Amino acid sequence: MLTTAFLGYVRVLLFLQGLYLLFLAFELAGGPAAFPLVAALPGLAGIVTAVALRRGRRWAAIAAIVIEALWAAAAAAIGYETLRDWPVDWPLLWQVSAAAALFLLTLVGLLLSLVRAYAGLVRR
Repeated sequence: MLTTAFLGYVRVLLFLQGLYLLFLAFELAGGPAAFPLVAALPGLAGIVTAVALRRGRRWAAIAAIVIEALWAAAAAAIGYETLRDWPVDWPLLWQVSAAAALFLLTLVGLLLSLVRAYAGLVRR
């Protein structure tokens, strides 16, 4: 039951991340046509992955791991840039650190053996 609940959490997180990228694409619609398309495709990929993530869906589990790793890397890069600037913007650093922890927790959870087995990434 814990595995199912965790995958439900991952589905919601992937869906929200995909919606964020779609809204970002909508905001960029005033510029050149390539920018909204570039932002919309990863957003749609996240939403499709969220819908497809269930028992035995190997490709969806791999896509979820890759998406969460990319979000964690982006949050870590923003946190690094925030630390490099002086004076440090402490509220922004705290928010980015919380986001990075959320994405890393999701990534670590997706790599647990029970979750990998449930998603079909482990052969028994």
